[in-house]
Amino acid sequence: MIAACETQDFVPFGREYIHHHPGHFQLQVQNNKHADHGLRLLKSFRDSPHEVGKKEQWIFRSREDGEGNKCDEELYVSGRTVVWSQGGQNGVRNIIKTFTVDSPVVQALWGTFVLSGTEKRNTTSSSLEQTGTVQKGICVIESSTLSFFQEKGGDYLTALPFQVSQAWTMKNGLLFERCLAQAEYSAPKKNAPNQTIVFSMLHPLDEVAPVITVTTGAGGCPKISYFTDNTQHIIFTNLEPSLAFTYDTMLGLHSAWKIRRARQEECGTLSALVENVSFCHLMAATPVTGLNQSTNSTTHSHSHSRFRASPFTNSPNVSPLRTKSGKLTSSSASRSPSLRAMAAVSRSQSPGMGSSSVRRFFSPNPANKSSSLSMRTPSKRQVPLISVNSFSEWSEPLQPEVCFEHLWTEPTPTIRDGSLGKATKVFLTKDMCGQQFLCYLIPFKQHLRLLKFEESNDLKQLIFGSLTMLPAKDATPIQSLDLLVVLESGGFLFIYSGTTKISQIHIPFLPLGSGSLSLLRPMTPQGSPIRGIFTSSRPASAMDARFDEEISHISPVQCNAEDISQMESDIIPPQCNTFIQNMRDNIHNRFTIELLNGNLCRTTLPSLTNSPGIDLCLKAIKHLLPKDIALQVLGKWYTSRNLPGGLGNMSEWSLFYKCLLSMMGYDIGRLALTSKHDMDSSMSPVMSAKRPRHTDQGSEQDWDYLVNSNHHRLSEERCEDCMNLTTCLIIPDGSVYSKPCNINTNAVLFLHFPAVMLSLHLVYEEIKQNVLLAEELKELVPLLFQISSDLKCYSYTDYYCRDFPHLFHSVDDISQLTEDHLSKMQYPQIFPATAPSIEQWIYHQLRGQPQDPLPYIPLVTNNIKNVISLYAILLNKDISTDQAIDKCLRKIAPAGHRAPTAEVSLSQSFQFSPVTVLAERLVLSMTELGMTARDLDCLPVGVALPFREAIMNCRCSPPFDWPEKAYVLIGREDLTNSLIVQKKHVSSTPTSRDDIKLNKDDIDGMESLDMEVLKLRFSEDLRIQEVRRLLQTSQPVKVSLVQKPEVSDHEFIEEKEKHLYCICTRTMALPVGRGMFTLCTYHPLPTEALPIPKLNLTGRAPPRNTTVELTHIDTPAKMAVWPHFHNGVAAGLRIANSTQIDSAWITYNSPVGNDMVNDYAGFLMALGLNGHLINLETLNIHEYLSMGQYMTTIGVLLGLSAAKRGTMDLGVTRMLSIHLTALLPPTSTELNIPHDVQVAGILGVGLVYQGTGNLHIAEVLLAEIGRPPGPENQNCTDRESYSLASGLALGLVMFGKGKQGMGLSDQSMANILCHFMVGGQRRPLPGPYRERYNSPSYLIKEGDSVNIDVTAPGATLALGMFFFNTNNSAVAEWLKAPDTQFMLNNVQPDFLLLRTLSRGLVLWESVMPTQEWVLSNIPEIVSKYAFKDGDDVNDDGSVDYETMSQAYCSLVAGAYMVMGLKFAGSANQMAFELLMKQMKLCLRLISSPSRVELAGKSLVENCLCTLLLALSLVMAGTGNLEVLRLCRMLRKRVGPQHVHATYGSHMAISMALGMLFLGGGKYTFKTTPDAIGVMLCAFYPKFPTHSNDNRYHLQAFRHLYVLAAEPRLLLPRDVDQGLASYVPIQIRFKESSQYSSSDLIFKTYAPCLLPELSLLEEITILGPRYWPIVFHVDKNWSILKSLLEKGQVLSVKQRAGHLSYAEDPQGYRSILAKSLTSDHSSHGASNPEVIKSFTSDKRITALAEVFLKPTSALNYEAVQELSTVLFECVTQEKPEAICSHFILEQLIHRCHNSSHTTGVSQLKLVLAYYTSRLRISSMNHDTPESLLEMEFLLCLKAHLEDILDAWQKGNMELIVNYIQGNIIKGEDIGNLSSFLTWFDFPTPSQFKSLSWKKPVTLPVLCRVLKGLSVTTTMRILSALQVTS
Repeated sequence: MIAACETQDFVPFGREYIHHHPGHFQLQVQNNKHADHGLRLLKSFRDSPHEVGKKEQWIFRSREDGEGNKCDEELYVSGRTVVWSQGGQNGVRNIIKTFTVDSPVVQALWGTFVLSGTEKRNTTSSSLEQTGTVQKGICVIESSTLSFFQEKGGDYLTALPFQVSQAWTMKNGLLFERCLAQAEYSAPKKNAPNQTIVFSMLHPLDEVAPVITVTTGAGGCPKISYFTDNTQHIIFTNLEPSLAFTYDTMLGLHSAWKIRRARQEECGTLSALVENVSFCHLMAATPVTGLNQSTNSTTHSHSHSRFRASPFTNSPNVSPLRTKSGKLTSSSASRSPSLRAMAAVSRSQSPGMGSSSVRRFFSPNPANKSSSLSMRTPSKRQVPLISVNSFSEWSEPLQPEVCFEHLWTEPTPTIRDGSLGKATKVFLTKDMCGQQFLCYLIPFKQHLRLLKFEESNDLKQLIFGSLTMLPAKDATPIQSLDLLVVLESGGFLFIYSGTTKISQIHIPFLPLGSGSLSLLRPMTPQGSPIRGIFTSSRPASAMDARFDEEISHISPVQCNAEDISQMESDIIPPQCNTFIQNMRDNIHNRFTIELLNGNLCRTTLPSLTNSPGIDLCLKAIKHLLPKDIALQVLGKWYTSRNLPGGLGNMSEWSLFYKCLLSMMGYDIGRLALTSKHDMDSSMSPVMSAKRPRHTDQGSEQDWDYLVNSNHHRLSEERCEDCMNLTTCLIIPDGSVYSKPCNINTNAVLFLHFPAVMLSLHLVYEEIKQNVLLAEELKELVPLLFQISSDLKCYSYTDYYCRDFPHLFHSVDDISQLTEDHLSKMQYPQIFPATAPSIEQWIYHQLRGQPQDPLPYIPLVTNNIKNVISLYAILLNKDISTDQAIDKCLRKIAPAGHRAPTAEVSLSQSFQFSPVTVLAERLVLSMTELGMTARDLDCLPVGVALPFREAIMNCRCSPPFDWPEKAYVLIGREDLTNSLIVQKKHVSSTPTSRDDIKLNKDDIDGMESLDMEVLKLRFSEDLRIQEVRRLLQTSQPVKVSLVQKPEVSDHEFIEEKEKHLYCICTRTMALPVGRGMFTLCTYHPLPTEALPIPKLNLTGRAPPRNTTVELTHIDTPAKMAVWPHFHNGVAAGLRIANSTQIDSAWITYNSPVGNDMVNDYAGFLMALGLNGHLINLETLNIHEYLSMGQYMTTIGVLLGLSAAKRGTMDLGVTRMLSIHLTALLPPTSTELNIPHDVQVAGILGVGLVYQGTGNLHIAEVLLAEIGRPPGPENQNCTDRESYSLASGLALGLVMFGKGKQGMGLSDQSMANILCHFMVGGQRRPLPGPYRERYNSPSYLIKEGDSVNIDVTAPGATLALGMFFFNTNNSAVAEWLKAPDTQFMLNNVQPDFLLLRTLSRGLVLWESVMPTQEWVLSNIPEIVSKYAFKDGDDVNDDGSVDYETMSQAYCSLVAGAYMVMGLKFAGSANQMAFELLMKQMKLCLRLISSPSRVELAGKSLVENCLCTLLLALSLVMAGTGNLEVLRLCRMLRKRVGPQHVHATYGSHMAISMALGMLFLGGGKYTFKTTPDAIGVMLCAFYPKFPTHSNDNRYHLQAFRHLYVLAAEPRLLLPRDVDQGLASYVPIQIRFKESSQYSSSDLIFKTYAPCLLPELSLLEEITILGPRYWPIVFHVDKNWSILKSLLEKGQVLSVKQRAGHLSYAEDPQGYRSILAKSLTSDHSSHGASNPEVIKSFTSDKRITALAEVFLKPTSALNYEAVQELSTVLFECVTQEKPEAICSHFILEQLIHRCHNSSHTTGVSQLKLVLAYYTSRLRISSMNHDTPESLLEMEFLLCLKAHLEDILDAWQKGNMELIVNYIQGNIIKGEDIGNLSSFLTWFDFPTPSQFKSLSWKKPVTLPVLCRVLKGLSVTTTMRILSALQVTS
């Protein structure tokens, strides 16, 4: 009998929780604006009244939580509420989610769906596996509605077209069985889709599809039909394998089916069968409202909804129905006459239609795609179900998706049971040998039937075998133990393994006698508190008390029978127990028992074993023995181990000895091995404490108690270690067991002695490869020694004695096995004559001695397989991995039964990328084998040495294409993090989060900066705080004026307000720069609105801080409109690109009143610039555009155009066309579109078509450049900005296309642009524009000439952009500055600037950062006479000096602007110095009134701003201090004395300031053609004079720089400490004619801004403090790009023995420490501070502090050794070797007490590897020569040989006795085992080959004893001669 454990009262957690749940209530607020309010009404019609009072139900499942711990989950249903809860083994319970729906829940279950991508599902495969996003969650099924709630938060609501009777889970989907009306049971069956009763759903967005069946018809042909048999019912489904189990109530037969995907040809066959069926009478004109809803934002675009027509004709659950007369009626079973009018929508009994459209079962004709309706969003239109005209398009039946393929049907019984014979419980189970059974319980006959099945060799088919019947009232599987609990008719519980009965179960909670009446009272009230989901509601003491009261005939104390077979005989057979009703909820080894009174208790079956060693032994024995015998062994062990009362004082290993040996036939009562364990157990303190004390005087038992106590054992071990004492062993007296005894030859395992021994030996070798199981090895070896001794396998016994010397004393002279017994043994197919040893095999292979393959047991001896597989690769470099493994390993096949032995081939890693380097091959192999660093730590140090050296060699420069696990294995977590670019690092300091939560008035818009990075980049000053001060606009400005005595108070107030107005001019220009500074620095929460800082235009006057406002002076109207727009743009640009933003959040941020309308308009434009505006719904876009606010319209138009840049998106093009008359037909209605909106729209067209070269759009834009003014004030104001925007848009569309020569139109386009630039006679307009502009303007008279004041700027820039980088000499000549006085007089100075700028674009390659190139753009006459007067030069008086000076300023500004664009974001030093020099000259000029008047202050100011922008462009993102000081100086120019410093000047200064710290120092500009185009729009060198000025350039264009910005900050972060770090990097440029070979390499320190990646070839993280990382353009360049774009974090790993640059900036501490280590005399230093000085590894410093202190308890010699090893390992950067050194040192020093020889064998392996030719050589000069120090190893070797040499001199007689095979039992063997192991001493059986009768000569003995010196061999020879 087996005793269950942990039996407790049980109450479902959901039952208690439901008492506190509020239940169903109506939500007053609808979150979803587009929710279909008709769904709830329709569902209320469908609900059946008879289902309201349904009982509670619950199901369980097991899964792992986030931390890897197993936990149980409960899904509880009661009424309309579903409770999903979780409980772990710690008794903690928690609610995951609760759901309350509108109608009673029919069923709730866990489900998994796959949301496929845009590609279609694979219909050719029959597998249910799908590619896509896996969605797991809860399926809540109401009568005709499915609600799917995802674990991650999304949910789907799907209306089903029928009433659900039962739902079943299948792989990646659900199955539904619909309710049938009574009339359907008697109706004739037809193979038609309208008769189907089972449907499938592969996703809630899909429609339910009918299920088809495939059976074998006559002649073996497949018979395909719909699942229309209403007598066939599903009673069970399984996911893996994908099975369904059904019962036919008519035939009384159960059948098994395979669930698979329906094939295309099967669907075609069915279509042919039903194509003649007419559905003409299914027409209706009833409106349809969409019913499907989805709140998952990621699935809006994924819709599989199709419009279906209902095929149901005879079901009262489906309407409309067609009668025989052909009229459309509703069913006669309608419960209300009012429902008849809804017959087309509702069902008569439970009216519920489909989803999205009405869920029907006919799909649209594929030939007419336009007829299908996508109804994912509920439609408000009224759509007829099927019209007469469209019937031909809807006649195709719905394609089935799932097929039931028939596998098996049970034999036909003689008497049919009908519905009574239906199985109530079906499940899959395995027996202990892995055989699978399909079990189904038939309560009517009280039978449990077990159907055996197995998978075919290709794992594609199931093969069913025999059917076995067991008597049972109920049964449940125990999954984790592969057992089956059966409740027999007598009320008793029995355990089965498959069909084999093992034992009866005793449940301590339940009474066994039938007379007990305790179960008649309620055990656990429903409302009582419980201690956990699956724990008892009462204390353990209460249960124990009840157990003691009611159960008295079960003894809790283990019996003392000698034979295990007699253990159960003492238990009194119990009487009948009829209190158990059934069992349920089986999870792992737990299940619930339901009693007759309805109470529940949950019990746990004990485990098979708690010892990992015994577990391995059982698995190995199971593999090598026949199935029936293995089942007996496992069942016997399970019964013996788990008897009532437990193990008592017996250890588990002792019980295992007795159990196994008794089954082998031993007389265990007379066996020395088991008797010794009995003696140890009888003397244990547990047993002694139970004996009564007769006297208070001392006795022998007291001494025995003390000697056998745990305290004595621990004290003895410590004393032996400290005093180097040998272990004192008690030699049992063999005479006690020498009585004659007979072995039981009829025992189960008698014939299988060799198989048992081989399996246990392989487990022994397996455990030897895990240092954590050393204690298990000690327990196993006596058993192995006993069996091998009796089998006379002396090679094995000698092998065990060498490992454990005390076994020499365990040799038993008398064996219970005789020669006759040995002859009857059945030896397995593989039984090595010599003991297989992993360490011996490795040792001989390393020494070049070939060995036979080692046997291993699949899935049991994994360590053997892994280790030998890796050594096979090491030994066989030139052959494939699989061949090498086959050469060295031999798999032992299972005996007599199939076992799962599928193993992964190691060669798959190298199929695509062959690995030639041995070390890399080993590391990849370890990864494939699933080995981790912890697994390597568990291997013995000598075995793992080559693997560690391979890791050490690969660590420095591993390949870039390794898997993530390989990088973790070699300790390069930095490379692992670089691979996971999806894990974005969002750095937020505590101060930034606190600032965000401040008052709105305190928010300045810059609180989200990454201060950690900025402090690292700019650590020497406070420039960041200064920039924040300069750019803040949320605080009042300081108005500090001193009132003069003659000024009155009123005048002084006006004076202060005038000064405030001057300051406000600067304040209003600051948001543009702040947007640059804070670009992409904020990650908003989806539940919070975006904080927009105030634009404060007030002041404070000291000393009283009185408020100063602009109330007493006149200010321009709408002065702050555009500044507020810029403020909104700056706020929106803070949002990072990686942030997930949806339409709801965008509308959530919309202003309530009219206060923030302009800010919100800018916010919308910013969302478009960073790519988020495309998430805005079309209806919201329409709402914004129809508001009539032109600023909002500008923001939306530009934002969407920027978001769709270069896509030629038709939707955006149509939206722009509405606002542009040029894109509308000439006869279209004229719309009153504001001029600024038209300007924004025309440039939006250029953005949408940027770089496409669309000729139609280009011709339209070309005509718009010269658009004449029209009547009625059309195009009469601010024409310049429209013409410029048209030119810029044309340039964007045709950027760089001038070289391609696409046709004559391009040449004419260039001529027209030149004509617009230089002027001349107006040319006739093209045909489409002649009608539109035929009426002249009434206000503007331009004559017949081109007005170049309007057209020249746009045409000039368009010409330069059109011929960008083409080096077209003709166009360059057009754009060249005039070189005569007359020509210069005809060109405006600002046009000269634009011409020089455009000329530089054309001659892009020739732009150089030199003074010579700048001067080449200035004509000689200009450079000669600029800023001169007649007194300075001799002239003829015809030179206009003012013209020359203005031309000079403009030409220089244009040239430097080109230079700024060419070297934008490059921080080119030559360009920077040149620009700084010119800036100083310009400042000197502007400070000289006499000279500045020659050109005009406004022109010089404009050129100054242009130069400043060019300078900041070059230094963008660098935070250059000189430019910052320059900007700070220029922004101080406020007041009446600085009239020339206009609003535009301050805008340029703020932009320059923001560019210096672009994106918080993380961003800079790129110089690709598309970026140059948008930068020309943003940095157009003509600035507004006041805040409302848009005459020449629309202010909104200033923000287009965002499209040219890119993140290029390389930010290293220490992977161990998580801190940003300084790291040296080396950048290698691609070869170019502009660089010499010596300039290709550039070294700097990160964090830093990288140059453009297109110019680079390689980036390397340099040492010596950090492990190197190499990014090469041909290898892992994409990883670097992803890091920069998504995370900007590069994980680096600090090397051991080095400090970070923050701790040791100059490296003095590291250098000093290494200089100390060069002197070997310092190796013994014991000061831990020296170690701390050059390493920050906490483990190493802790080791030094604990063990290297002078006051340490260790002796001086140990401290010296420890410090030496520590110094060498840390300074040579191999800290992982510290552990290996210490382990070897401890193992060798333990050889003194000779308890085991592990250290000797491991040192042998280490030395054999280092002296082998197979040693892995170092691949890198940064890698140490070897992991272990040879000096240290040789020292250990000398120490060991000294010990053995001293021992053998005094124990030569013992050695001779061993050679001669004499028994040395009872002698002091000392270091004999170590001596034999170290010198490879042959076994006594090998010595028998020598003839000892003849005199043995020295050469013969030397040949046998190769490992010994000649001197030692001579001593042995002398001793042999003496004994002989």
